[in-house]
Amino acid sequence: MRPARPAASLRLWLQSTTIIAVLAGYTVLVVLTLSLNRIERRQAHQQLIDRISAALIQRVRSPDQFMPVVAPMVMPGVAVKLLSMGSEFEPRLQWRAEGVILESASPLMLRDGQLRSLLLRQDVTDSMAQQKLSLQLLAAAAGASALLTGLLLRPVMTYGLLRPLEALGQQISSYRSLSAPPPPLDVASQPQELQPIAATFNAMQERLASSWERQRTFVDGVAHELRTPITLISGHAQSLQRQPAAAALGPSLALISAEARRMGAMVSDMLDLARKDAGRLELRRQPIDVEDILLEAFERLAGGADGRLRLQAPQDEGPLPLAAGDPERLAQCLVVLIDNALRYSLAPAPVRLLAEATAVSLVLHVVDRGPGVAAAEREAIFERFVRGQAAVNTRGSGIGLAVVQLLMEAMGGLVMVSEAPGGGADFQLHLPRFEGPQLPAALAAEQLSGEVLP
Repeated sequence: MRPARPAASLRLWLQSTTIIAVLAGYTVLVVLTLSLNRIERRQAHQQLIDRISAALIQRVRSPDQFMPVVAPMVMPGVAVKLLSMGSEFEPRLQWRAEGVILESASPLMLRDGQLRSLLLRQDVTDSMAQQKLSLQLLAAAAGASALLTGLLLRPVMTYGLLRPLEALGQQISSYRSLSAPPPPLDVASQPQELQPIAATFNAMQERLASSWERQRTFVDGVAHELRTPITLISGHAQSLQRQPAAAALGPSLALISAEARRMGAMVSDMLDLARKDAGRLELRRQPIDVEDILLEAFERLAGGADGRLRLQAPQDEGPLPLAAGDPERLAQCLVVLIDNALRYSLAPAPVRLLAEATAVSLVLHVVDRGPGVAAAEREAIFERFVRGQAAVNTRGSGIGLAVVQLLMEAMGGLVMVSEAPGGGADFQLHLPRFEGPQLPAALAAEQLSGEVLP
């Protein structure tokens, strides 16, 4: 496979093309000047030949009378001579030590009917020097014109091409969310050449927004419709498990109950995504003790972890500062990360839970000893329905981490992953510190106590 060619600069291409066009124009001008000079020299040379020949035909009866008749007609720098018939040749330039000579031999008939050849040598050194000077001036003019054209093209292309393209690019890049897109591009305000691009983009945006709305409505509707039957299945399975007569069906009922819980969690994630897209996702903002959240998650999941889940005490002495966010949603995010870590790191590799404080945030770590996450995938795995290479043989829907990201961002925090010391993945939940009545800059103008975040 051939390597991709680097993208070319439109401005550089236009400048280069224009300068080449200017130089090509001057090259054509030089060629025309040389051709015209050559034609003029030949015409002047031929006129001199015709004038001398006419005088000789009328006045010279024999070769002996040639020089006395021709001498008064010969100008400085011109030499003539009679040659025998058959030595004719076209005008040609000869570069000699004394200068540049234009000479020719043309047929001549004397008055007595004799046929001879008239050799005419004309010194054109001054004419060639003038031609050389003209060519040098044209070359200098071509260089100056190319330089001036390049200098003038830069502001012309900047304000006439690049600025409109940059403005159009900024308007297009503002379309970051299909759920709340900005107004369509104003086609009439664009330069004439960019109007078809703007119109095409508006049409494409309308198609995408329509498709996104249909998808969002479908996901929202399906999630709501599935919620009730999944709840009924889970409730009946748990009810049957408590009946003594159902002991023989215990494994099957346990499997039904576990799968119903897993489907319920998936439906809950789908509802969160649909609410976020519709702008209806609600979160509370209040002080959070992250150590309590870690302990609750540990106690909740340790029973099914076969002793692999480890709760690590904070390195700092004393309690950690409070974080700002929604404790229930933070616990939801933590459960997703712990569940993933237990599935991706094979037994008996442990999964460690710990929390630490930084200057501006509280960080919860879920550290496993699994295959880790490749650097090229550390952003993509938080997108919807995207799974990393390590998830090839592992069950999953591809929406768990996407929900974690949207919940953390809605709380003013973030989720990220890095390589754990000794191998594995270190998933981190960052939340801003609780700063009393006022939240940090990330949560400015919001109050914490029980406030609902849309």
